[in-house]
Amino acid sequence: MANNINANNNNNNLINENKKLRKELNDYKLENEQLKIRINKLIEDNNKLNNELIRGNNTNPNYSQTNDKNTIANLNKLISIKEKEIYDLKIKLNKNNISEGDKLFKFDDIVFIHFISLDQKINCGIKCLITDTFAEVEEKLYRKYKEYRETNNSFIRKGKVVLRFKTI
Repeated sequence: MANNINANNNNNNLINENKKLRKELNDYKLENEQLKIRINKLIEDNNKLNNELIRGNNTNPNYSQTNDKNTIANLNKLISIKEKEIYDLKIKLNKNNISEGDKLFKFDDIVFIHFISLDQKINCGIKCLITDTFAEVEEKLYRKYKEYRETNNSFIRKGKVVLRFKTI
């Protein structure tokens, strides 16, 4: 008799679990159907928006092949301007490089010579290369102070007269 009661309780438990699982399955089926409906609505809305976009592009007075041609022409013109600007900058860059042929100099090869006149009117530094002659550096100084070109100048370093055609 006890086995019968246990079997009935097991049977009732299985029936209840089966009902619970069927209800859960039906809930999922209902949710699935609602999601399918929502997906179809979204697809429909997306298609409508795409059609409106296509119609809008075709009827938009600002959109035309002529406008595309003008845009392309303007972009080509802008490209030409930028190419010329790049070319000019390359030339300017090449002029500013300190080079001898294609060789660029190291930072250590560049020195500054500081000139101070007795009357203190000249007080400036001139950059040059260690391979430059003093006469070349003197020429750079005279480009800045033209009035001293017409005078007889002597240059002294550590109490000794500088020889003009020696390298720095």
